[in-house]
Order: sequence, then C-alpha cells, then structure tokens
Amino acid sequence: MNAWLNPPPWLLPFLGSAAALVGIFGASLVWAVGRDGLSERGARWALWLGVPLAVIGLYALLGHPRALNPAERESAATQIEDRVQRLAERLERQPNDPEGWLMLARSLRVTGRTAEAAQAYARVGERATQDVDVLTDWLEARILSAEHHFDDTSVGLLRQAVSLAPQHPKVLMLHGLAALDQGDMALARQAFTRLREQYAVGSPDRQALDGAIARLERGEDPRMAPAPGR
Repeated sequence: MNAWLNPPPWLLPFLGSAAALVGIFGASLVWAVGRDGLSERGARWALWLGVPLAVIGLYALLGHPRALNPAERESAATQIEDRVQRLAERLERQPNDPEGWLMLARSLRVTGRTAEAAQAYARVGERATQDVDVLTDWLEARILSAEHHFDDTSVGLLRQAVSLAPQHPKVLMLHGLAALDQGDMALARQAFTRLREQYAVGSPDRQALDGAIARLERGEDPRMAPAPGR
C-alpha cells in the first residue's frame, strides 16, 4: 500500500519482476501457446503449476549472482516481452476470451505498460466491473498511465468500486488519491484515516499513512516530495 506514497526504490523492480514472471508463465502455457491442444482440466493444471514454477524461477534468477549481469537481465526481459506479445497476438485472433484479456492486462501492468494494460482490462467484460480486485487494478492502470489523473471514466470506475466494497483497502487508497487529484484535502484525509484504521499500530503501512495524514493536516500533498527541513 505505502508504495503509492513513497515506494522503496529496491522494492518495485522485485515485485514487478515477480508478478510478471508468475503471470506470464501461466499465460504462456495456456493462451500464448494455444488452448487447442489442452483440455479444460489440463489448462487448469497448467495454471496451478505455473505459479510455483515461476516463483522458483524467479528465486533462481534474483538469488543468483548472474542476476547482477546486465546481459542476463536483458535476456529475461526479452523473454517476458516475447511472451506478452505472443499472448496479445493470440487474443487479437481470438478476442472472445475474457480470462485471456485479464491475463494480458495483468502482465502488461506489472511490466509497466499501463496504458496498454488499461485497454486490455476494458476488454475483460463483466468481471472487470463486478470483481473489486480486477476493477481496482484496471483503475490503477488508468491513473498510472495518466500521471495519477482521474478522468471522467476513472471517476466512474471508482464510484463502481466504492459501491462494491467501500472499505476495501485499495478502494480507500484510490478514493484518497482521487480527492487529491481534485484538490480536496479534507476528503483525502478522511479516506486515508479510514484506511489507516485497517492496519496494526506500528506497521509500515500505518506509519506511511500517519505521515500522509500529518502532511495533509499541514496543507501539503503527500504525493509530493517534502519541503526541505520537514
């Protein structure tokens, strides 16, 4: 959660790589290679097995000294991009596949292609507006690709998310960010205060929110770098 406010620089590349490898490994087994040769049961097993195998592969990559080699990192990134591209090409040929679009959207989001991810989420179908986790991921992709700006479509998606799960942590965070985008410090403080209560005293998330709320009370935008001496 606190990555929204002040992400540790070492954390984002790791989380992005982890999610990308996990998501894309499963995707490549089922959609990028093709479903035709897999039964429904086989596809389900491929996805279940893909996650732990991808995690093991990630551990081997990041925990091994070779990961320090730029050539090794470039090769891994190339493989990821290739799998994403193959999945995208398959979906353009066979677009009636909501789960495929969801997998593509998640893969694009964690590899930083947030504008393309938002477009893919828009093709997921009913689940994108009825599943709060998918909906907030879609909304996140939209605002990240728009420099944290909430346009009319994003505001509408946020209203839908609030109607589904008003106390969901990510909904409250997005609600606060939307208020900041509109210059409403009081509403942002209210949203972050409600979110703060969901975390244990002394936890990193609560401490990050304490800091954000304190800055809001001073009339500062917590998304911005603190003024010198703060």
